[in-house]
Amino acid sequence: MLGNTPQNDLLRLAAQTQMSLAQMQQQATAQAAMNNASEHIEVPQVNFYPSQHPNPKKARKKDIKQAYKLLKPTKRSIFSPRRWLFGGKYRYNTNTMRCVIDGADIEHLLRHAGNIYEQVIDEETGKSLWELYFKNPVTGEVEAFVARENVTSGRKMRGTYCPEHLHLYHLLCKWEKEEEKEQEAETGTLKAKLKKGVSTVAVPLSSIKKKDNTPPILAKYEPFFQMLKQDNIPITHLTNTATGVNDLVMVVFDMRQFQAGNNARLLFDALAMHQIQQQSAPLPLPTESNDGSA
Repeated sequence: MLGNTPQNDLLRLAAQTQMSLAQMQQQATAQAAMNNASEHIEVPQVNFYPSQHPNPKKARKKDIKQAYKLLKPTKRSIFSPRRWLFGGKYRYNTNTMRCVIDGADIEHLLRHAGNIYEQVIDEETGKSLWELYFKNPVTGEVEAFVARENVTSGRKMRGTYCPEHLHLYHLLCKWEKEEEKEQEAETGTLKAKLKKGVSTVAVPLSSIKKKDNTPPILAKYEPFFQMLKQDNIPITHLTNTATGVNDLVMVVFDMRQFQAGNNARLLFDALAMHQIQQQSAPLPLPTESNDGSA
């Protein structure tokens, strides 16, 4: 138990294991919050014992192995008839508000103890477990975190993790990333790749650099176009549909843009309509005139 452990004892324990002091403090915060809630409800606690192996790499491997063992969803007994029914292999795989390991009622826990997920902060990003695992990274909306059958892989389940198990899952992901970085540093060299049949070929940059088909006579106008881009003056390129070459380049100055405080939205809308019209009616290809002479 780390919830009531003094700071000096945490520092000594961190020195004996591969877990940092910040990670120890995170676990202590989670356990203390769970203990505060235990006066009214029953709360689960994770019995994780960090490895004290002197070799940090071997200690991390043992911690990863133990974390996988503790985070495996609880299965029903092989003698239970419900295990052999469809979807009945796991005991607590019922809904997103139940821990798949200990069956804790997460909704009941959050209602009486508050959002414990927000109290556990990652020391690197400064974000809580709630922000990392219960919020959509794109929209920011709250969504349930669901566990996986093989912890970090396998099919998604219907249940989730309680705060202490989710913190252990977070540490497991960080340990595996550290292991992957070290393996990449060791096996990512050219010598290691050659052993696996991977070789590199020197390719001149001139062969892959995009060819600039701008005529030399127009090179002197490059500063002018840079000024246009800085002032948000729209530049329209009209591409020939047959040859794929920009036949016409249009620069439009509209007083509305300058009178509205450099608001180019009107211009962009107008030019967008102009491009649609050009696409619907492509420019005709130049043809040789026939004056009747053979």
